[in-house]
Amino acid sequence: MRRLRALLFSSTLLTSGTALACETCRPAVQAGIFNDHFWGRLAITLLPFGVVLCVVVPLHFLGRER
Repeated sequence: MRRLRALLFSSTLLTSGTALACETCRPAVQAGIFNDHFWGRLAITLLPFGVVLCVVVPLHFLGRER
């Protein structure tokens, strides 16, 4: 049941809309998000998750061995 909830939550996040704006503002909103700095900003946003994952996974497996 727990895995089903996690899968449902993940699929909901992946299928949600990225940016909602009126037809007049939509090109400006998308241009502001997907500009030259997009990949750098995305990497900086995701970096803390990678760091936490690199700390938690070894701790998880160390706890299993004991």
